[in-house]
Amino acid sequence: MQEKFKINYVKAKDEKDIVYIGAILNDKMIGHLTYKIKEDSAWLYFVGVDRDYRHLKDEQVGSNLMRIFENDCVKHRLWCLEGKFWPKGEEGDVVRRFYNRNGYEIEREDYDLIVYKTSPQMTDLPFEVEDIPYEIFDKMFEAYNQKDQENELE
Repeated sequence: MQEKFKINYVKAKDEKDIVYIGAILNDKMIGHLTYKIKEDSAWLYFVGVDRDYRHLKDEQVGSNLMRIFENDCVKHRLWCLEGKFWPKGEEGDVVRRFYNRNGYEIEREDYDLIVYKTSPQMTDLPFEVEDIPYEIFDKMFEAYNQKDQENELE
């Protein structure tokens, strides 16, 4: 039986009120989600999990990031969540399945593909989400992006 990894989840907000959630394993970011809540709407900018950790089905890193986002939206009494769908090559099908598994619809709006979910539900999370200063999050995020750029060059 595969050993479960101890993944910590952190949350930070920048000066523009954009919220960042990170999945951290051994002090290294392995996934992240970015969103913004305005008065009566939520916009999901991006969600991603490092390729090396997408196979961790028991940990559900991407889905946990989405649950944290959705719980925050429910706390703000937002019932329709939206974001832009960014398919990338053959990964587009993987991304589409991820959103569908998490209860999101994908629809064309003008020239863009939009993901959305209506009536998100509050989820009991089996972990805590730690609030951290944005500067600390940004340093971890920078290292995450550096690894991602190195993978693209290979």
